[in-house]
Amino acid sequence: MIRKKRFTLVLVIALAVVVAFAFGACGGGEQPAEEPPADTPTEEPPVETETESDDVEPAAVKVTIAMLPKFKGENYFDAVKVGAEEAVAELVGEGADVELLYDGPPQNDATNQNQVNILEGWIAQGVNAILVSPNDPTAIAPTLKKAMEGGIKVLTFDADADPDARDLFINQGSYDAIGSGMVKAVASKLTEKGYGPDKTANLGIVSSAKTDANQNAWLDAIKALIATDEYSWLKIANEETDVYYPGPDETETQKQSGTLISRMGDGADQIQAAIGLTSMATPALGAQYESAASKPDATKVTMTGLATPNALKDYIKNDANPLDTGVLWNCMDLGYLSVEAAYQYASGTITPESTTMTTSRLGEREIADKVILLGDALIFDKANIDEFNY
Repeated sequence: MIRKKRFTLVLVIALAVVVAFAFGACGGGEQPAEEPPADTPTEEPPVETETESDDVEPAAVKVTIAMLPKFKGENYFDAVKVGAEEAVAELVGEGADVELLYDGPPQNDATNQNQVNILEGWIAQGVNAILVSPNDPTAIAPTLKKAMEGGIKVLTFDADADPDARDLFINQGSYDAIGSGMVKAVASKLTEKGYGPDKTANLGIVSSAKTDANQNAWLDAIKALIATDEYSWLKIANEETDVYYPGPDETETQKQSGTLISRMGDGADQIQAAIGLTSMATPALGAQYESAASKPDATKVTMTGLATPNALKDYIKNDANPLDTGVLWNCMDLGYLSVEAAYQYASGTITPESTTMTTSRLGEREIADKVILLGDALIFDKANIDEFNY
């Protein structure tokens, strides 16, 4: 009896275990059917994250452009800066993330070393592109090469550096075209005043520093043109005394411009045409003429040169002043094109192999021998100077 009861108890317990196991197995089997809904929400976040990433990708890369003029505080480079800022505003409006840094040495201390000091700060900062108008194209080259070696895109504008020390040069006008504009301007006015093949006219020129690449190239273009038959009646009688190099200092430029004015007149040993090769020199000629105690006869001499229209407007419109014409280009377009080129080069829109670039404002520009040309020179006189406001 005892065995029978024990057998019956064991059987009951065994049956209970089997039933419990069966219910447990059924409960575990229901889990997979509920798992797909539970898993579904965990698959959604990756999809949403990818969509958000795609939306912001075009503006994700910031491009910092650092722009270094020869000096600050003068109307020419102020106008260039305006155009540069307009380019940045346009790019930002198109969705780009771009920042412009602008700095330069003071006008009365525009040295290569001061430019180098500013560049070193930008190199340490790791900007994406540098735009520079060098005061000394060779002396600045080692610093520009250092920037290039650090992965910074280096472009020159207004004045070039040694070609192996930059990626691109934004040239406001070919040297021949600018030189030709100045020669044609003085030749036209001198012809009206009685000079020509039968009456030689002497030229005096106010440049900048002897190391300035632009001024030297424009002077070479002038000398080449007056050596042709068409303009052979124009002479630089003595280059040692008739070409002035005051450097970028405004006080010295005014002083040497005044010296040139004092040597002007109708005589064979005097100077009949003065040309300013900088945006300081040309208005200095106009100002020094007006302040001179003894003025040469305005009907026997003429003056021209490079400067913004606004810097020359009062002199050109004054019939008593022989500053009859000015020669330049659109300074704001130069700043605009320079920043556009720097941005496109830094962002990969144009590469060393590119032969053209395109902007909204200026359209297409050719890239040849790592040079982008802004356009033709502009000659302004009394008839058209009021059309310009820069």
